[in-house]
Amino acid sequence: MTIPGLTPTSRVGDPRCGSRDTDDSPTCGAPAAWHVAWHFKPEAKFSLLCDQHLAEAQTKFVYADRHPAEIVCDMPGTGWAREDPSFCVIPSDEFDRTLLESRGVPSA
Repeated sequence: MTIPGLTPTSRVGDPRCGSRDTDDSPTCGAPAAWHVAWHFKPEAKFSLLCDQHLAEAQTKFVYADRHPAEIVCDMPGTGWAREDPSFCVIPSDEFDRTLLESRGVPSA
């Protein structure tokens, strides 16, 4: 299993599992239960995973953070709020996006 869903996909607000067995195999596509941050620096990497693929990933990989997947996690321009617990946010306008970026909030 490779790190799930790191290839660009269209974001439509329908979070689906991006896990795949090999780089050439299709993604799982089941409804995503988890939004995983693999790392935040130097470039943030994120995946949406179903319960089964999160359990598999936890045996093979280390990730920086996770939270339950919600519709907002799969929307364009989403930011990752590093709180306890973390969550995804959609900035309301370009000013808010710039403010979040200046405070180090990575885009999911």
